[in-house]
Amino acid sequence: MAQFSVIASDGRAYGPVSETGLIQWAAEGRIQAATNIRCEPGGKIVPAGSLPFLAAALGTRGAAAAAARLPEAVSTPQPWMHTLTLFPPVAVVLLHLVTLAPVFLVVTGVFPLVWFGRMHGKMPKLRPDDPSARKAVGFMFIPVVNMFWVFFTYGRLCDRLSEQRRLHGLPEAPLRALATWACVIAVLPFLNLALAPIVWAVFFGKLQASVNELVAAPAPLGS
Repeated sequence: MAQFSVIASDGRAYGPVSETGLIQWAAEGRIQAATNIRCEPGGKIVPAGSLPFLAAALGTRGAAAAAARLPEAVSTPQPWMHTLTLFPPVAVVLLHLVTLAPVFLVVTGVFPLVWFGRMHGKMPKLRPDDPSARKAVGFMFIPVVNMFWVFFTYGRLCDRLSEQRRLHGLPEAPLRALATWACVIAVLPFLNLALAPIVWAVFFGKLQASVNELVAAPAPLGS
């Protein structure tokens, strides 16, 4: 199923939404003919005016009105706007096991450490201490600090994901407790080598499945 993201003037992408959602955005004045649209699958970026199914919606309002409303509606990030993407949970689990390594005493897969850390930068920052993607990933490679950071970064990721799911009309994903157990086992000597890979695999698979549900959910237009 085709999905579309609006590329604002500051380079940020908002969406993804379905064809129907994009038509509604156009009708509400959130985009104009010159607005760049990224089409998935493929990632091709085209102007909104080149998409035939938007012709009627773009033609229902004047260019001046569109230009006036665009900065407020698109350039200003909304609490529900994210740029998370689909990825197979099975692939996350396999890549976790393939890249498994003790990262300064915290046993985890390097791939999911980076993959899920980057998700912090793909969701709106709703709290002053919500970490950026760079901070979420970088602090995991600082000795000793990462033994405490692992609890914060995955716990906060679960919280932010639950918030996004609520905003999109989805039930919260009960992942906080599993994240805590995974973090505890990951930093316990000896036990982390035996059990951490398995517990992390379960957590990462469930976390990615929850993300995929969010990505597939329609944007709450009118929020």
